[in-house]
Amino acid sequence: MKKILLTLSVVLLGIAASAQEAKYVFYFIGDGMGTNQIQLTEMYRASIEGRLGIEPLAFTQFPVATISTHYSASSNVTDSAASGTALATGTKTRNGRLGIDPDGNKLTNIAEIAKANGKKVGILTTTGINHATPGAFEAHQPDRGWYYEIAQDMIANGFDFYGGAAIYYEQFYHDKTPAAPIRPQFEAAGYTICNPREFAAGHKDMKKVLMLPGEGQSITYSIDCVNDTPENQANNHVTFAQLVDAAITTLMKDNKKGFFIMAEGSEIDHACHSHDAATCIQEVIDFDEGIRVALEFYKKYPKQTLIVVTADHETGGLGLAPKKPEDLALLKVQKHSMNVLSSMLKAKMQEKEDVLSWEEIKEFLGENLGLWREVSMNWEDEKALRDIYETTVAKKKAGSVKDLYADNAKIVSAAVGVLNRKARVSWVSSHSAAYTPVFAIGAGSSLFTHKTDNAEIPVLIMKAAAYK
Repeated sequence: MKKILLTLSVVLLGIAASAQEAKYVFYFIGDGMGTNQIQLTEMYRASIEGRLGIEPLAFTQFPVATISTHYSASSNVTDSAASGTALATGTKTRNGRLGIDPDGNKLTNIAEIAKANGKKVGILTTTGINHATPGAFEAHQPDRGWYYEIAQDMIANGFDFYGGAAIYYEQFYHDKTPAAPIRPQFEAAGYTICNPREFAAGHKDMKKVLMLPGEGQSITYSIDCVNDTPENQANNHVTFAQLVDAAITTLMKDNKKGFFIMAEGSEIDHACHSHDAATCIQEVIDFDEGIRVALEFYKKYPKQTLIVVTADHETGGLGLAPKKPEDLALLKVQKHSMNVLSSMLKAKMQEKEDVLSWEEIKEFLGENLGLWREVSMNWEDEKALRDIYETTVAKKKAGSVKDLYADNAKIVSAAVGVLNRKARVSWVSSHSAAYTPVFAIGAGSSLFTHKTDNAEIPVLIMKAAAYK
């Protein structure tokens, strides 16, 4: 049976304005952040204090909390494009599609409707600004991989603030044929392209902003930034909190009608694709720090501000079974993300004329993951890693475990897996069908007091904001 899906425009015909409209809307999406990613982070925070239980994040203390389903029109397990489209338009679509329905019809999204209602609009993310989730609020394309075309849709929309890690495929159409460079097109449309330091120095003269950190293709994981050089931290890293603050600063200029901000913490998903628990934890904390910036804004305008926090899907099939604080506290010894550790190891292999010895590998893993030091290793643990060493590093091959967002040295991936297992954390999948959370505070938050679906969330936000 064909399921009839209501579009936002139809639903809004029967919606009356609420008594207290949400003039300022924050829509936070933790990519890949299921309920267990939140539980892991809160339990870890308590564990490093040497106690059982949790140390709450800011957004989990919101007065309204529920859960959401997020199946797509083509699968019980959604991808970010289909879920992003549902979260943006109120309509389910097939995996891989952005801003169009299963039949290919264009869907109007909540950001576009907010702009039509006179609101200023900001879209920000910790991945590429034309990646799947932000793309669902920016574009109408049949394939999430049409990055250049998504960027052109961004320019056509003319939103007031864009912020992210990079613009993917800046000079190539989806079929890889050359295209006119995209940055000059943004500049011609009135955008100032800047990094966080440039924004801090000159934002008063910026009308429309495209904030990008340095020249890199991704924002540095939080776990890696603390060990980076001060120069790289300033030029090639931006925290989620910095992005949120910059969006608020930009959108509040000469603003009488309010704003709509969609803010995605995408690196949670990337860490979980790698099954990297320690990195995931730090990304959830970074996400929470950005929400704290919105909370400070809310305190100034409590009757006019709505903050909604949710996720597009769960990533990793994360399982948790820590019995005592010492279990999760082991994750504190990991110094870098799996991705950076893989790069470090590959660099060491390239630098040395001969192959790295097993003792050198043990030293590397001990220094960066605490194995054989803070983390006890039995014979089976060491044999499993030694076997991988013999078939990869000993043959001058890094070896890889590929997933959607990573190409990690096989022995590093296995070593992180050992650390996760010792911390009693497990992984079983890529994306999963597990419930996602919904938290809300402020004007209209009482609309979110029931179990919901991702396609209903933008409808409720629009009701709270009285968008027409």
